[in-house]
Parts: sequence; structure tokens; C-alpha cells
Amino acid sequence: MSRSFLLLFVVCWAALGGVVAARAGVTLEGDTCRQVFDNPRAEHIACRTGFRLDEATRARLESSSFGLLSDLSCAADLTASRSDVLGRVHAGGDVALPQQEVRCRLSAGGDPVNVRFHLAPVVRVDRKTRRAVDARLGVRDLTGIPEPLATAVAEFLNNEPTLRKSLVAAANEILPNLPGR
Repeated sequence: MSRSFLLLFVVCWAALGGVVAARAGVTLEGDTCRQVFDNPRAEHIACRTGFRLDEATRARLESSSFGLLSDLSCAADLTASRSDVLGRVHAGGDVALPQQEVRCRLSAGGDPVNVRFHLAPVVRVDRKTRRAVDARLGVRDLTGIPEPLATAVAEFLNNEPTLRKSLVAAANEILPNLPGR
């Protein structure tokens, strides 16, 4: 259970951790969350995590932004209540996780550009099987770059199939290990 909330939480960061991260097209960077989740008595979750895109995902970003963007790395300070997140998971259906602010550095023509956005992932959990069946990243309110590029980046992150599939896979690795009600 130690990484469960991190993975459900930041999985825009494409199902962070281990084998799932490799499938997701990202590399975890600067993560301090693992320590927080190793303590099951810690009710308040407060940590930092980040990611960098792998080569294939960078290529998809470049293609979907018409060559304007070539890389993306992000970091987030995560905060939540462990019992709140557990309560949402146990309820099943669409599990909306608390919105978090994410700070990123885009590479645009070789120049770094700082952007921010909000991430509010939603994982759909089948109530009968208690398995994740779908996920949405919920990237919105992207600032730091002009429109329509901001919309293109948000749409890329929200619709990138590898990230969504990785979020579902990560949730399904986690759900069986969560404590009962």
C-alpha cells in the first residue's frame, strides 16, 4: 500500500514507479513520496514527485504540437488526506482524486518554457470486481504558453493513450493491496 496513493494520485505522471513507469513513457525524477507512503499511519500526505518523458513519448508530443514542442518534464507537490482518498476508492465508480498543481518545463525550439497546470485524475473503479476500467488525467488551466499551444499540450496529456492505460494498470496493481473499509 505504500505507493498506492502516489500512483493513483500522480498517475498523469503516468503511473509512477517500477515497471509501470516504463510502460507509461516517463521516468520518475526527484520523488520524495515513497517515504510518506511507507508510513501507513501518516494521515496527511505531503511530498514531491516529478517525471521526464521517454524518447517515444517526446516524439509523440513533438508530432502532436506540430514540431513546436520537443520535451516536457514536470514536478508536483502533492497534498491529500489518506482517509479521504481511501474513502473515494472504497466507494467505487468514478474516483476523483484531489486537484494538484503541476509545474513543468517544456522545450520549445530548444528553449525552456515554464508552464503550470492543474491535474485532477479520475479513475473509474468497477464496484463488483473492484478493478480500474478507465481513467482520465484531468489536465486543465494550463498557463505559461499562448493559445492554441496550451490547449494542444493539455489535449496531448489528457488523450495520450499510453498514459491513460498506464493509469488503469497502476490502479489495478494497487487496488488489491488497499486496506478494507
